[in-house]
Amino acid sequence: MPKADLYKISITDGKVLLRIPQQLIGAETANMDDIQAELHLMGVDYVPEQLQEIYERTSGEFDFLTDFKTTGFTLQIELSKDEAKAYLNIIPPMEEEEPLTLERIISVLKEKNILQGIHNKSIEKIIAEKIYFEPAIVASGKETVQGRNGFPELLFLPKKSRPAPGTRVNLREVQVLQKVQQGQELVRIETATMGEDGYTITGKLISATPGKQYRIRPGRNTRYNPEGTHIIATKSGVVCLNNDSISVEKVKVVEKVDASTGHVRFDGIVSIRGNVSDSCSVEAVRIDIGGSVGKARLRSIGEIRVAQGLKGAIVQCGSTLRANNMTNTQASVGEHALVDEYIVNSKIYCGSTLQLTSKKGYASGGVLQAGNLIRLPNIGLPGTDEPNEDGEYPENELPQTILEVGISLKNRKQFNELEKNAQESLHSLQDDLKEITTILEELQEIGWDETKIGKLTELESKANKNVSNTFSDLRKREAQDGINELNKSTNGGAVFITGKIPAGTAINVRRARYNVLTRTTDKAYSFAENGIQATPCKELLKRYQEYFLKLTV
Repeated sequence: MPKADLYKISITDGKVLLRIPQQLIGAETANMDDIQAELHLMGVDYVPEQLQEIYERTSGEFDFLTDFKTTGFTLQIELSKDEAKAYLNIIPPMEEEEPLTLERIISVLKEKNILQGIHNKSIEKIIAEKIYFEPAIVASGKETVQGRNGFPELLFLPKKSRPAPGTRVNLREVQVLQKVQQGQELVRIETATMGEDGYTITGKLISATPGKQYRIRPGRNTRYNPEGTHIIATKSGVVCLNNDSISVEKVKVVEKVDASTGHVRFDGIVSIRGNVSDSCSVEAVRIDIGGSVGKARLRSIGEIRVAQGLKGAIVQCGSTLRANNMTNTQASVGEHALVDEYIVNSKIYCGSTLQLTSKKGYASGGVLQAGNLIRLPNIGLPGTDEPNEDGEYPENELPQTILEVGISLKNRKQFNELEKNAQESLHSLQDDLKEITTILEELQEIGWDETKIGKLTELESKANKNVSNTFSDLRKREAQDGINELNKSTNGGAVFITGKIPAGTAINVRRARYNVLTRTTDKAYSFAENGIQATPCKELLKRYQEYFLKLTV
């Protein structure tokens, strides 16, 4: 509480007045030592017994303490509670003997431990213009400037489609397959800033929080420019975003995949205009399917998009899986799974989030797992939300739907190894770079040598591989840190069901189990000390909305 709220000393018509407000039970009270110290600084002679009487009376009114007889200036200084500003109130003497100087005011400020941010020009103006009885700011601290996060500028997109510079960009939300030419700049990387430290007027340092670097590495057919500020295409093709990297890939377009075409394996992007039939398989860096998928196998280190549905398929997806619907499907997804309409009798595991995007969407039967969050409109088949002739709901006849969130103990152990692997890779990289430097120095001295050139090429390849592995490990570690932060705030994850939830639905959060006993609606399930707690979705959904992938095309 500011001093002025606890007591007030005023000089009016040559009299010293003291006001001590009425004290509330439990409230902070005025300190007698503070009052006496200020009176001493003002050069006021007073009767201690009279001061004690006013202090104990706490009338809340200005009480006469003594006559103001000093012939010097009285300087009243007060600091803000956060020590960000200092205020000076000057009370002139009845008869001025010595002029007020800048040096004297600064000396008094230093007696109050005010060491930083003193406004000399403001003080000089107060003296010159004789600004009395008006508290003015004579010292200010410096606010911290927080560091700015790094960000990418997506140069491969048309200007009108690019996110505004400085805005948060999730590359996993960029879906455009953009054609680029060899030598074209794809991404400009703006580095993070450290920020600027601040300080209080008493000299306390206020440290700034540095911004986070934006991490993305060149993938296949791309490279950094010499300054490391841009990623450039080394070949013509189509931009492909895979987790932590950007690459330029060839595109293979096929009409369909069935017995007549055989399996499709392509080191690039596969675009299938039609369907993928039973017993077929497709493997590629990224897979785009314009039709449906039967009892087939799909495998991609990047994204998989299916315009229609998956029925009986087995899917391995390193990044994000997008589909219209899924039935009797098994899917292992590295990051996000986004399904438009429904998921029926399927088993899906996602490293981050799983969500149904349609407001009338539903999940029925099977096991749905996610490392962080699950968001669904409804549980159970359509039509089960109406009672039968007996007034009962047919939920007991439906297959059980199991929803699980929270990273497993096994995965936690795997992530804990990443830091160790990253450090080992960095040490190995440093050794390789030293050897490369030594060879280059030798070549400069003795001229080119085919054996040494071959050795250099081998080491360069090894170093590049180490860079790739290290970057990948660090990115995984960074992802785990994000999961840990989310798990810390959500206690292991959360399940959001905005519509109907039938009896029998099983919810598992952080190995705690919860069975829905009676049908309900609009619930978010998260971990609490006594197990899983259920709250209205709105209370948690807004808080965790940023962790869900935006539904962009």
